[in-house]
Amino acid sequence: MSPISWKIWDSNNEQPNAYIVPVDRLQSFMESVMKDSRFLEPSLKQGSAMLWYIPGTSDKVVLVNDFGSQRETQRTWAKAGHIVRELEADRILVWSSHFPPERMASAVWGLGTGLYEFKISVAQVEARVDTSTKLYFNLEGTTETHFHKCVEIAKGQSLARDWVNQPSNLKPPAELAQQFMEGSSEKITWSIMDESELQRIKAGGILAVGQGSAHPSAMLIGKYNGSGDKPYLGLVGKGITFDSGGLSLKPAEAMKRMKVDMGGAAAVAAALRVVAELDLQANVMAVIPLAENMTGADAFRPGDVLTMLDGTTVEVISTDAEGRLALGDALTVALREGATHLVDMATLTGANVVSLGGIRAGVVHNNESWASVVDHAANVSMEPVWILPNDPEYMELNHSGIADMKNSAGRPAGTITAGLFVGHFAHGEPWVHVDIAGMAYTDGKQSGVGATGFGVSLLVETCLGWSTYRN
Repeated sequence: MSPISWKIWDSNNEQPNAYIVPVDRLQSFMESVMKDSRFLEPSLKQGSAMLWYIPGTSDKVVLVNDFGSQRETQRTWAKAGHIVRELEADRILVWSSHFPPERMASAVWGLGTGLYEFKISVAQVEARVDTSTKLYFNLEGTTETHFHKCVEIAKGQSLARDWVNQPSNLKPPAELAQQFMEGSSEKITWSIMDESELQRIKAGGILAVGQGSAHPSAMLIGKYNGSGDKPYLGLVGKGITFDSGGLSLKPAEAMKRMKVDMGGAAAVAAALRVVAELDLQANVMAVIPLAENMTGADAFRPGDVLTMLDGTTVEVISTDAEGRLALGDALTVALREGATHLVDMATLTGANVVSLGGIRAGVVHNNESWASVVDHAANVSMEPVWILPNDPEYMELNHSGIADMKNSAGRPAGTITAGLFVGHFAHGEPWVHVDIAGMAYTDGKQSGVGATGFGVSLLVETCLGWSTYRN
């Protein structure tokens, strides 16, 4: 499908060739748009969407019964988007009059999901030139400000999906850094630490991860200053552009989707871009470690001892526990760049999928008050999390007999021990870790192809919370 152009409906717009109408707004739609109040009300069960034909017309109407929880509502709108995508309509009117904020968010984000499509083909590129799908919303009784926020988040989610879905051969670390910066707001100041700079500052974690690859590692830093000399919130996203597991090689079945191992980086980069578009009155930075974990002649080995950027020594138990090494150095960079509060996001552990089943992201933290901000953001964003325990005994499992820590504590409590390993590098500053393994990718039709864009809305809402929390 062509890119979406999100618009506000008025009577001067061109005639739509498809409509999306909630069942509880059908009477209003028929009277206002079809100029006919006589119709046989269809039967549609809760959580469903279906194509409905109006007798005597060629109009295509997708009906939505979106009653239910907010998450269920979003999934229903995604179903509607999927139906419209199959219709190949390019001028769609959503009859969203008098929607409360939560319902508007569900509609916009759900439709963004259902309408999303990712393909790489010459025919698709040619078809998309100078075209877009116009998605009109009737905002009668709804504020434009809230609609604008929802739309910008939807755009960010689509960007994140594109980056994650993209094959790894088209997004080596340096190239992906450029893609994250391309087309972003001038309000964001970007800088890149290339491999020579990482070597100069002795960032031993990320350098080890990438040393088996032909593609040099990099650390991307983006800063948005919306609040003068106030403190910065640091968003850190794992950006492993392909993860073979290194010498601790993954099975082929597990490796085939490892282009998604930069899902945290994509969410962070997209969220920063949304924050800039919303002119948020807060200071936010993104720190994104980018590397490829491969098996080249110089690859790091199990048994190696690394010295991280902050001086911590780490015994390598598994080269497939690489993300936490890159994140550790990135947290150190964020602190050095002035962040006082931290949120990192990563497709970090398979244990998160086992424990939470791809239904919620796992959260580990070192500060109850700061974690509550992220938890609230998760509820508002409809991107659910589950706060895991952080008893000191879990951190003891990361103990090494020859170094300060080891990079893998084994299978028991794997999501917690991995998260607490990363949290060591926050050095006591308020920090929250969000493990999105199991959340960043799906096979479900209603969530588009592959990547879900999970984390973008959660991070934007966290930044909104930060704008008041810091005061």
